Amino acid sequence: MKTKKLISGICLSVAVTLSGIAYADGHKGHSQHSHEHRSEANQKRDEFRQPYRTLEFFGIKADHKVVEVLPGGGWYSEILAPMLRDTGEFVAAHHPADSASSYRKRSRANYESKLEENSDVYGKVVLAEFNPKANVHEATKNADLVLTFRGLHGLQNGGDLAAAFSQFNQMLKKGGSLGIVQHEAPEGYDPIQTAEKGYLPKSHVIAVAKAAGFELVAEAYFHNNPKDTIVVDGIEGGVWTLPPSLRTEVDKEKYAAVGESNRMTLLFKKR
Repeated sequence: MKTKKLISGICLSVAVTLSGIAYADGHKGHSQHSHEHRSEANQKRDEFRQPYRTLEFFGIKADHKVVEVLPGGGWYSEILAPMLRDTGEFVAAHHPADSASSYRKRSRANYESKLEENSDVYGKVVLAEFNPKANVHEATKNADLVLTFRGLHGLQNGGDLAAAFSQFNQMLKKGGSLGIVQHEAPEGYDPIQTAEKGYLPKSHVIAVAKAAGFELVAEAYFHNNPKDTIVVDGIEGGVWTLPPSLRTEVDKEKYAAVGESNRMTLLFKKR
């Protein structure tokens, strides 16, 4: 592993120029893409999630084919769809529509409704299925970039993490990139146990990725949050105790002040 080549702070080893995309995370400049389709609550999360900075780090280009794996309610899809609409391709690989899980089925249905309600923004989104227990969906193949945000713990909980990374590899063209943002547990903790709280140790994620044919090429640290001690403190509610969920009736102000979770931000290349 070439971790010695990683640069401290924000790693700029992958320099990218994006044609037709202007970056703004609510701090400097303005995105040329309208945000009218995004709720005020979702836009407030930009301060913590820094989506444009994150996508720049991952090397997204306006003419890329990008697959977002398990987009959930579509927080990132709200940004990716207009970015890629004109010259690229955006594929949302969601839970299967016939999932045995009522939660996953409902999540998929809500996402479909989101796409249908605003065809101006989402009319060109390709909706595919992601099932690590099945074959890779044809629509997700030959991608330039595969992205997944804060969802690896669920795959770990289902025993599907290794299979998922294998599918990420199959989705990508040779030399393609995999961008990951994931709630990060401290090293030395059991990933099976931390996954139940929504977190994974970085070394575990890197090892699984390496076994699936990926090489870690860059790491960023702007999603780190040293105030997050959920795993260390053994908080029963896990990451969902923190914003934006705040699923707690005890010390709500305390956890709100912590902010969003401590996260790893990793960029891999398909070998």
